[in-house]
Formats: sequence, structure tokens, C-alpha cells
Amino acid sequence: MLNSDGSGVTLWPNVAFLPKVLPLAHSNRPIQLARFNIPQENGTPELLCPVRALRAYIDATACIRQSEQLFVCHGGTRKGHALSKQRLSHWVVDTITCAYGASGRPPPSGARCHSTRGVSTSWAALRGVPLETICAAASWASSGTFSRFYRVNVATPHPLGVVLWPSSAASN
Repeated sequence: MLNSDGSGVTLWPNVAFLPKVLPLAHSNRPIQLARFNIPQENGTPELLCPVRALRAYIDATACIRQSEQLFVCHGGTRKGHALSKQRLSHWVVDTITCAYGASGRPPPSGARCHSTRGVSTSWAALRGVPLETICAAASWASSGTFSRFYRVNVATPHPLGVVLWPSSAASN
């Protein structure tokens, strides 16, 4: 739900979502996203704003929407209906591939939708986002889940020359 003043958005998880190992007390918590308030020199920073992107997507799909789910099919016989997990996974990987292509880099090999969970949370931790905030957004009960299963080295190249997804993350 978009805030009436445009300052942010609250995302409510699907109540049918059941995490693999999370106590029910930690599941289905809303996620708050704030609008980016970056001074704009050429309009580009606004394009990075998740609130703006969600508003544009909701507006673009309003005329076909037949579901309360955020993501809906935009064509075919399921047009306007809730997107399947598999299709959403394809969209995520396609978006990653397009983003790399747009920046003139080869897309990472072996990118999977599930990979984004480790990479995004690792970048958030590297940038100083508190672990409690990361765990809440990822529906993890403790930081141990992050450190044992999802933390990846996104800051520097692997000492053995192994390329960690995403490729060339250290060059940013």
C-alpha cells in the first residue's frame, strides 16, 4: 500500500506464505520502503526509487489487474491474474541479465532467482544495514541463518580466483 503522501510504501506478504523454518511470530511482517529523496541533477536518481517503480508498475497494470497480488501476468490466457512463482523467478533472472547488458557487462553465469537473496542481503550488510533489519526483511528469525547460508563475499574478489555471483561486483 502506497502512503497517501507519497513518502513510501508498505508491502504486506501473502498470508499464505509459510517460510521453511521460521516461527509464526516472525512471519508475514510488513516491509516498509521509503521514497528516495536524492537531489536530482539529471533525473536519473529518481529511476532508482522503489516507491516510484512500484507506483509505475501498479499504474501500468491497473487496466488488466484481476488479482490482489502485486505481480500479475501481462499477456496470454492468464493476463491480469497472479504471477506464478516460476514466472516471477524468470522475471528476476531476466532483469539481472538485462541490467548487466545495459551496463556493458556480461551477465553472471548461473544466476538464479534464489541467488538474489544472498547477494542482496550481503550488499545490505556491507553497506551498514543493521542485521536485525536484514533478518526481518528476509523473514529470518536470527542472524545465524544469514551468516551460515546466505552471506557471500561481494566486496572483494575470491582469493582463489573463483568468481562469486554477481560477476565484477567488486569493481562497483
